[in-house]
Amino acid sequence: MAALSIDVLRAEQGDCLVLHHGDDVVLIDGGPPGVYQATLKPYLQALMAARPQPLFLQTVLVSHIDDDHICGLADMFAEAVDRRENHLGPPEWRAGALWLNAFGALTGASPAAGAGDVKGAALDQLVETAPGGESKAIATSIKNGIALNQDAIDLGVDRNPSFPGGLIQRGGANATVDIAPGLTFTVLSPDKPELDNLQAKWEAWEARHPAHEAANIDRSVYNLSSIVVLARAGERTLLLTGDARSDDIVAGLEGEGVLTAAGPLTVDVLKLPHHGSSRNVDATFFARVRARHYVISANGRDGNPEDETLRLLCDSRLADHDPWTLWLTYGKQAGDGKPGLHERLSAFFAARQAQQTLDVRIAAPGEHHTIALGDT
Repeated sequence: MAALSIDVLRAEQGDCLVLHHGDDVVLIDGGPPGVYQATLKPYLQALMAARPQPLFLQTVLVSHIDDDHICGLADMFAEAVDRRENHLGPPEWRAGALWLNAFGALTGASPAAGAGDVKGAALDQLVETAPGGESKAIATSIKNGIALNQDAIDLGVDRNPSFPGGLIQRGGANATVDIAPGLTFTVLSPDKPELDNLQAKWEAWEARHPAHEAANIDRSVYNLSSIVVLARAGERTLLLTGDARSDDIVAGLEGEGVLTAAGPLTVDVLKLPHHGSSRNVDATFFARVRARHYVISANGRDGNPEDETLRLLCDSRLADHDPWTLWLTYGKQAGDGKPGLHERLSAFFAARQAQQTLDVRIAAPGEHHTIALGDT
C-alpha cells in the first residue's frame, strides 16, 4: 500500500499542485511569475531535506502554457540548467518525464524553436513591441513553453515519452499511462480534433495578422488545449482539470467510459477548472461529477473564485448528506489575496450556513493545504 495525498500550494491566480503517492512525487503546474521563488522552491527544498538527493520527480505536468500555470516551472527548469552550466553543484532534483504540449509542437514549429529561427525572432519582437499587457502575456506564455521544452532537452528529461505522436491527447492505446507502480493518469482532454483545430486557428491567424495585433488572440485557445487527467491509485481518484471547459471534461469522462448515464461520478478530489470561473462550469457538471474534496486555486484576480461558481457548487450538494470539503488558497483574512476577497467569501459562506453545513478550509499566508486520502 502507498499513502496518497495532494498538496495545494498558494500560487496567486494560478495553479501549483504536488501529488504524493508513497515516495512518488508528481508536480502539476508551477503558478505565475514569482511563485517559484516565493513558494515552490522553498517547498521543494523542504522535500529535498527529508529525502535522498537529488529529489526525484516522477513526472512534471504542465496543464497548458498560460503564464499562471507554466512560469514557475519555467523558472525551476531554467535555474537547474544554470546550476549545471555554471558548475554550481550537483543537481538538486531530476525528473522522469515532462508532460508539455509545447507551443512549437502545437503549431507545427520545431519543438526546440527559439530565438534562432523566424518564429522565435518574431516572438522576441512581439514581447518587446506589442502594446498592452494582454499581448505581452500571450507572447510570454508562448516563449515560456519553448524555453521549458528546450531546458528539458538540455537536462535530459524525456518529453511526453508515453505519447508516440509527441502531443498528449485523449484516445487510443496510450490514453492511460502508468506514472508509477499503482498510480495511473488517464488523459481526458484535449483530443486530437481540439489540437488540430488549435493548430489550424493559430496558423490562420498568424497568416492574417502582424505581430502587434496579438491582443486579438483569444486566450481561451490555450485553455481549450488544457491537459485534463483522471489520476487513479487503488480506489482513489483525482480529477485534475487545468483551465478546461466542463463540457470538454464531461466528454472526456464519457469517452473513456468513466461517466455513464447510470448516475454521477464521485471522485475523491476535483480541482475546479480555471480557478473557479463561472465560464468554465455549469449546474450539469456539478450534478454529474461530485467530489469529496473540491479545490479552487485563486487569489481573487478576475473575480475568481466567482460567487456564481460557489453557488452552483453549494446548490449541487443541498439535497444530499454526504460530507464534502471545499479547499481555497486565499481569502482567509483581510488583505489576503486581491482586495475584498476575504470580505466577499465571508459574506457568501455566512449566508450559505443557513441552508447547509459547509466545511470550508482556506489556507493561511505562508501555508499550503495537504489533502490526505489515506492508503491506496
